[in-house]
Amino acid sequence: MTRRPSRRRAGRTARPALALLGLLVTLFVVVPAGPASAHAYLDHSTPADGASADTAPPDLQLQFSESVVVDATRIEITDTDGRRFAAGPVHVLVEGAGRSGPITLAAALPSLPRNAYRVSWETLSSDDLHRTSGVLVFGVGQHVAAGGLHESLPRPDEASLRWLVFLALALSLGGAACERLFRRHLRATALDAAARCRRVSRVGAASGAGLAAVLLLDQLASGHWAGRRLLVGAYGQHWLLREVGLALLVLAAGNRLAPRLRTTLLLLGGAAACTGSALLGHAATGTGLVALHVLADAAHLGAAATWAGGVLVLGLVAVPMLRRGFAPAETARVALRSFAVPAAACISVMVVTGVYLASGVVGSVDALLLTFYGRTLLLKVLVAALAGGLGLLTATRLRRGPGGPAPRRTVLVEGIAVAGVLLLAAVLTSAQPATEPQLTRTSGPATVRVVDGQAADLQETLAIRPNRPGRNVVLLGVFDTRRPAPAPIAAVIITVQAIGGVQQSSLTAEQLADHQWSVPVALTAAGTTTVHVSVRRAGLPDAGSTFDWTVGAAPTHLRARLLSQAPLRRILTIGAGGLALLVLYGWLLARYWRRLRSARREPLEEQHVEVPEYADAMAP
Repeated sequence: MTRRPSRRRAGRTARPALALLGLLVTLFVVVPAGPASAHAYLDHSTPADGASADTAPPDLQLQFSESVVVDATRIEITDTDGRRFAAGPVHVLVEGAGRSGPITLAAALPSLPRNAYRVSWETLSSDDLHRTSGVLVFGVGQHVAAGGLHESLPRPDEASLRWLVFLALALSLGGAACERLFRRHLRATALDAAARCRRVSRVGAASGAGLAAVLLLDQLASGHWAGRRLLVGAYGQHWLLREVGLALLVLAAGNRLAPRLRTTLLLLGGAAACTGSALLGHAATGTGLVALHVLADAAHLGAAATWAGGVLVLGLVAVPMLRRGFAPAETARVALRSFAVPAAACISVMVVTGVYLASGVVGSVDALLLTFYGRTLLLKVLVAALAGGLGLLTATRLRRGPGGPAPRRTVLVEGIAVAGVLLLAAVLTSAQPATEPQLTRTSGPATVRVVDGQAADLQETLAIRPNRPGRNVVLLGVFDTRRPAPAPIAAVIITVQAIGGVQQSSLTAEQLADHQWSVPVALTAAGTTTVHVSVRRAGLPDAGSTFDWTVGAAPTHLRARLLSQAPLRRILTIGAGGLALLVLYGWLLARYWRRLRSARREPLEEQHVEVPEYADAMAP
């Protein structure tokens, strides 16, 4: 007789879908529609690192990959003799679209004599309140070597507080997961262990909320409170979302709640806490699908916290039970065996999302091997693999039955390993991603194109060479389409709109040959600009035309290649998609194999049940 699925089982089946739906709703309500990034780095500067000029530049321009706090920006200038020069007030020269777009800051420079100069700068990212600093070198009348890559190492206090927040979140989610494992068994020892898991979950969520507040105060204090106004903006909303999630997790661990209400609070709290943490970290470094990046980061954090927290809680609750006689030890063994499937599911999500997220925080193979962030990421992968191997060893020992050795030491060592994984994750969240242009060879020289247009009876062609920030030459070709020409060209006036929106002085071009004109121009930064051309002829009105032009980025001083500086974003993104399909196929194959084994066992069980219960009573 076929057994119909009960409403309770149907509710269990729908819970993962409801959890995913709640996470998606929370995500798309909170996440902005435009591109975002995290932990600003210097994209390029004017003067560039390693540049030399005959005369001192009038100002220093720093273009960052994302918005920074202007009040928290500090600039120090020293020469080779140790003398310090004060720069003018820092102000915004160019601000990108949206709160997270690239930004260019400028500061007036004093009259600098002939010498080599070292510029040390420090600022605060608007998205995550991370400190970012760097060094660049330029010369006035002297040739200098570039300062090169300068990483901003994470502050120990910030990394430690982030680790404690992650650890508290892991205990909360892991405690809730272990409580369900123990409640599957109606033994008194199992119910007592489930109660202890719930207490651990409640303490973890409450501690996480308090530690998150301490972390916020530490970040603001380290930035001299210059970023406190960000609390009323998107940063404050993301922080509040994580606090609300942790508060819901505290409520979900209450003792007097209906099971459905507890499950709902647990799903919503976990989704909000993980999404808020993702928005406060490196969820969407660079441009692209921000919602997808944040969703992947939230899923990665949720899976890692549940796995790590489950191991820690089992080490606190189940391992002591292995020493208390047969009944508690058997309950602990059953719980440890039952944790194998959720742990494998969490690790699967961690691997797929981890590869995808690496596409936004690691620029190249050299960036992975030469930077602090890349080496820490490799260490995290190794420690996570060690923890996974220990978990596999524990599952293998538990399959030997009650007579096998108790895996107490293995579980304890695995708990230390997962705590190390959370610590390295906190360090990575506090550190600067390995996406600096100096370690990634993205393209060759800027393309110098030619644009054309028509003004009255004149056909014009425009080109700017070398099309980089700094000194350039505008080349203009002017051809009269009427024969004979109504009047000779008396003058050509060219006006280039500055990248910052300030119009430059009109420049009179010099005639090179028939129909060819040129004029030198200084371009302040890379980006889109406009060029206005006005042609004057005797007895005729001026013929004006406007051209749109894109200035290429300044050449990057790349480090010597170690293995490869080719970008990894596309490779890792495609690899994550292929890995997701492979993992899904593996889970489907495992499910099919489990059903096949169950089908083979059913005939044997039916043959055993066919023996009458009164057979022993009829025996002579």
